[in-house]
Amino acid sequence: MTTLAAPAAAGVLLTGLAVPQASAATHKADATCSASLNPTADAKIKVRTYYTKKSSTTWQHLSRYFYPSSHGIRKSRSDTDMESWLLVGSSRKGWEHEKPGTIRWDLINYHYDFPQGQRPVTKKGKTRLVTHGWYALDTWPTECKAQSWVF
Repeated sequence: MTTLAAPAAAGVLLTGLAVPQASAATHKADATCSASLNPTADAKIKVRTYYTKKSSTTWQHLSRYFYPSSHGIRKSRSDTDMESWLLVGSSRKGWEHEKPGTIRWDLINYHYDFPQGQRPVTKKGKTRLVTHGWYALDTWPTECKAQSWVF
């Protein structure tokens, strides 16, 4: 299943249904990790964090969504390793790791809801959403890296 920074794995959902935490969020930020696997195949995972105002200077993050899409590769492939975190200065918060076998390209999305009491809090104007991964691990692995604008 999913290896998470938080000890509880509550809230992992592998469907496209909306959840109350995402709809309760007032803001979102995206980072898209894409790579060309060969001249006719590409893979992309858009990572989205949903967050809300915690105080006048901080954000509280409620959930992290992953939206996979690809062209020219088998939709049942699951040879992808993806991690994502929030970067505040040089400090990482809310790290999440999707191990090989977790991600399939035929999913609409998958996500993790941070449990109450374990939701990352970051500083306004100093936060970035970062994603890093490897596609096609069972052939010649291709790396991707991406980060959002500061929010």
